[in-house]
Amino acid sequence: MKTSRFFFAALAAIAALASCDPETQPEDQKPVEEPKSNECKLSEFVVTAGTETINAFIDPVDKTVEITYFAYQFEALKAATAVATISEKATISPDPATAIDYTVEGGVEFTVTAEDGETKAVYKAFIALAEIKEACTMKWEKTFGELSNLGAKPNFDCGIGFCDIDKFAYADLQVFNLEGTKLGTLNVEGIPGLLVYGDGAVKATNQLAAVTNDVNGVLVAIISYEGKHADESMGIMTEVYGWLDGWDKKPTKIYGPVEYQCMYMSVAGDVKGDFVLNFRTGVSAPPQMHHVLVYKGGKYFKDDGSPACTWYGPMIPHPCNDGCWGQMLSFFSGNPEDGFVCWDSLAAAEYGESGNASAAFYVYDEGLTAFMAGSYDEVALTGNVHWGEPWGVQGQRFSYGNYSTGHVRAFIYNGQKYIVACSSSWPCNWITVQKANNLVEDDLDTDEVDESLVNYLMISDQIDGAASCAPCSAYVLDPATRTGHIVVAAQSAKVRLYDITTEIL
Repeated sequence: MKTSRFFFAALAAIAALASCDPETQPEDQKPVEEPKSNECKLSEFVVTAGTETINAFIDPVDKTVEITYFAYQFEALKAATAVATISEKATISPDPATAIDYTVEGGVEFTVTAEDGETKAVYKAFIALAEIKEACTMKWEKTFGELSNLGAKPNFDCGIGFCDIDKFAYADLQVFNLEGTKLGTLNVEGIPGLLVYGDGAVKATNQLAAVTNDVNGVLVAIISYEGKHADESMGIMTEVYGWLDGWDKKPTKIYGPVEYQCMYMSVAGDVKGDFVLNFRTGVSAPPQMHHVLVYKGGKYFKDDGSPACTWYGPMIPHPCNDGCWGQMLSFFSGNPEDGFVCWDSLAAAEYGESGNASAAFYVYDEGLTAFMAGSYDEVALTGNVHWGEPWGVQGQRFSYGNYSTGHVRAFIYNGQKYIVACSSSWPCNWITVQKANNLVEDDLDTDEVDESLVNYLMISDQIDGAASCAPCSAYVLDPATRTGHIVVAAQSAKVRLYDITTEIL
C-alpha cells in the first residue's frame, strides 16, 4: 500500500505541472538604428605647396577657405595637396589629398557630405596673396679683432660666406655662429694649397682666395696654389671646392684645376643639384668676359675628368680697367634664365665726368640666353648714398659712394629679386639692400629726387672706420623661419650681421 501511495502522489505532481500555462516568451526585438549624422563641417584645411605648408583660414558662415600665400609659393599651388579635417563619418570631394590647381580663376569647390548621404555643405577654396611687411635690421657689428683676430684680406675678393644656415666662415678658415662666436676652423683635407695671389705675387698664405655660398648655405671657395703647368713651368693653379657635408668635413672639388687666377666668384642655386658658378680671370680687357658655368644634377666632372657643365662667356659692355678694375656677376638662382646683376667698379671719366671713382649696379633681367643673343635690357640701379658729387644725367643714378671697391650678391626673397649692394666712400663702406629694379625714378624734368623708399629693403647703411676697405657680403635663407641672414665684411676692419624678416599684416 505504501508503494501505491507514492505512485499516486507522483502522478498528482505531474498532473499539476502539466496543468500550468506555458512560460510567456518575449517577442523578437529588432536592434534600434542610431540616426545617421547630418554634420558636414570643414574645420581645418592644411595645404602643402612644394615643401611648405599653409594653414588656410576657414569661414564657417560663408563656407570659404582662404589660402594666404607668399608670391614665391604661387607656382607650387598649381599642383598642391591638402589635409582636410571634417565631421566624423563625413566625406569630402574632390579628394584634397590629390594634386589640385588652387590658382584657377574662381577657386576650387569642395563638397562635404554628412554620414546620412543627404546633408551637404559646399566650401570654396581660393588663394590670396599675403599682405606683408619686410624689414632688414642689423643684429651686431664686430671688429676683426673681436672675431678672433680675423686674418687681413690682401685682395678685393670676397672673404666671407655661410657654411650652413646658421654659421659663416671667413677666408682665414675660421668658423662662427650667428652670434659671432668662434666654433672652430674649416676642414681643408685634400686641398693642395692655400695661397692668395695679387698682381701675380703671393699676398697671403693659409687663406681661401675667394668665398661664397649656395642657396642652402653650402660654403664654396676658390683655392690657389703653385703647381706645374702643362708646359712644365711652375705657376698659379686654381680649383673650386664645396663643403657639401659641412664645414668640419672634407670638402669636395667642384671645378679645376686651371692654370690661371680666378676671382670675383659667385654661386647661385644648389651645388648638390642645379647651380651656376661664375668668375672672371685676372685679365682686365674691356668689354670684360666672365666665365659662367651651368651645372645640372650635382655632377661636377665627366668620366674623362672634364667639367660636367655648360660654359658661357658673356661680355659685359662696361670697362673693367677703371676704378679698382673690379667687376663681378651674381645670378639670382640656379636657373641662369632668371637673370643676373653686375657690379662694376668705375671711374668718373667713364661717364664724361671728373673726380673720384664710384660703383654701378646693372641688372640683366631677361636671363643669360637673351644676353648672349644681344637681346636684353640693361637697368642701372639707383643708389642712395649721398657722398660727394652725384653723377649721371639723372643726378642720383650712380650714388653709391666715391670710392671704387664693391661687391654684389643677388637673391630672391618672398618671390622678389633683391641685391645686396656693397660700395664705398673714402672713409667708410656702405651696404644697401634693394629691389633689382627702379620702381620709382627721379623726375627728369624737375631733377627732383623722389624720396620714396619703395625700392629699398634697407636704405644705405654706413660702416664707419672702414677707410679704403673692400666690402663684400653673403646671404642665406632659413626656410623654417623665413629669415634671411646677411653677413657683410668691410675687409679688413669690421663684420656685420643683418636679418631680413617678414610680418604678415
